[in-house]
Amino acid sequence: MTLKEIAEITDGKIIGNKDIQVERFEFDSRKVKGNTLFIPLKGKRDGHDFIEDAFKNGAVATLTEKVLNPHFPAIHVNDTMEAFKKIALFNRKNFRGKTIGITGSVGKTTTKELLSHVLSRKFTVHSNIESYNNLLGVIHTLANLKPCDIYIQEIGTNSPGEVKALTKLVKPNIGIVTAVEPGHLEGFKTLENLIKEKFSLLKNTEIKIAPSHLTKEENILTFGKGGIAEILNANFSPEETTFTAKVNNTTISGKVKVPGKGILNAVLITLIIGNILKVPYNEIIEQIETFKPPKWRMEVLKLKKVTIIKDYYNANPASMKNAIDVLSLYQNPKVAILGEMLELGNHSEKFHEEIGKYLTEKGIEEAIFFGKNSAFYLSNFNGKGYYFNNRKEFMNFLRKFNFKGKTVLIKGSRGNRLEDVENIIKERFQ
Repeated sequence: MTLKEIAEITDGKIIGNKDIQVERFEFDSRKVKGNTLFIPLKGKRDGHDFIEDAFKNGAVATLTEKVLNPHFPAIHVNDTMEAFKKIALFNRKNFRGKTIGITGSVGKTTTKELLSHVLSRKFTVHSNIESYNNLLGVIHTLANLKPCDIYIQEIGTNSPGEVKALTKLVKPNIGIVTAVEPGHLEGFKTLENLIKEKFSLLKNTEIKIAPSHLTKEENILTFGKGGIAEILNANFSPEETTFTAKVNNTTISGKVKVPGKGILNAVLITLIIGNILKVPYNEIIEQIETFKPPKWRMEVLKLKKVTIIKDYYNANPASMKNAIDVLSLYQNPKVAILGEMLELGNHSEKFHEEIGKYLTEKGIEEAIFFGKNSAFYLSNFNGKGYYFNNRKEFMNFLRKFNFKGKTVLIKGSRGNRLEDVENIIKERFQ
């Protein structure tokens, strides 16, 4: 795409060479590479302040709302975010492949990554990077969408109406609800409101897929007990999950190198989609067996004398229990390092207390809790527990704590920034 074409799409004015070729669009100057058009957005910081950095990293041009000095190649627009959205809508309008939209309280990214991994054996597949599932993430993904067979997009939400708005942009042919569990209740107040929000993704899709316990509608393909795809048997070990599933009356067995029952919904969804797209079951299983979990989601890291279970991208009560289940599979002493679960609103105290009790039921010997609401974990935990609300004190404690010979689960909401915990343990034991 040339600057001239982009200017026509965005109703912008070209400054410089109109024939410059652009291959990608990026709003983060640190992620800019060659042949990139930089999109400076206004938020807590003004992206226009990073235009020079973007050019140093390989940008060939930039959008701008301001007069630039020095005069970089640019397209002047009234609103860079609206211009970015126009590029995204143009790409979606001209896309000719199938589009899969995925929403749910847990499992969106893992399902997207498993589907991409399996389907890429037979098709060309484009999906959103990382967890780009809000308005900006969807726009970024659509703007960078290239011709392919299948486009897969996660759709997230933390406020009513967000799924509907994002679905309108993505226009999925196939809609998937992975699960609906307590999470983001601060914005939705009740689980019923959250279910309604998630299911709004399916309204105009040709193919609809959802958990069997959440719907009885005949036009929805369901997975889980009594659905067209269900798990007949599963065995869990610290590093993998073996399963036998039934899909459309066909029995299929396999394994996946991801521990815990949380992966099984993604497996069932992938078997359903693969079957719809006429991928043989044996090929689906072969791909599933080579799948590795996404970053910070049920990754197992073995260090000298310490094993770390990294599952700290985000947390809600369901994913927290799944992670604790995985920790309980280990025979050596176990430590849970849990950050608080955010956005639970008035339900926060109850859900944190439930997790504290669950740690005890699963035989977890030691636990270290961080964050204001994590005090409620401690109130119901019968093992050896430690609580911190001061980050500096928390980190200093971890630098001295005896992790030797233990398996350590690191789990919490994204706002806890628990990657710092992993780094401290790695510094001590790598």
